[in-house]
Amino acid sequence: MLSRFIILFCSVHICASHLCMLNPAQRTPLTDINKPDSDSCILLKGPCGGTIPTANKLSIVGGTNFTVIFQKNLNHFNEAHPGYWSVSMARAEGSSFTELFRITDTDVPSLTLYTATVTAPEVATGSEPVPMVLQTRYVTNNPKAPSAFYQCGDVLVRRKD
Repeated sequence: MLSRFIILFCSVHICASHLCMLNPAQRTPLTDINKPDSDSCILLKGPCGGTIPTANKLSIVGGTNFTVIFQKNLNHFNEAHPGYWSVSMARAEGSSFTELFRITDTDVPSLTLYTATVTAPEVATGSEPVPMVLQTRYVTNNPKAPSAFYQCGDVLVRRKD
């Protein structure tokens, strides 16, 4: 019985890929992200893993480019059917996310950093900064891993002066 439990535990542990988001800062604490399989970087429930908005918001200007930085904390590349990474944004977590960036997954090692240059949405002239949610997602297309991993960060989009 104990050997079955150990095999089950190891199987679950092996298939827990991770996605960490560094910029903007992810909602969960960033601890142990320099080692593969970090507990700080596993969120399986979309759109934001059940996390709540934080006071730590990146301030960006609407209509300008900014860089999103995220990490493949654990590699789950599927050569037969590669997955992908995406960056999306929404006005609120319950609203529809608009995809801003997508790249096909490759067999790069765990802890690889990705950067995505995206354009912030325009904000109406004269309006207050608009709180928005930026989501990164790792869709594995790997039957031996969970289907997707999520991270969200909070941003304030300001109007252009």
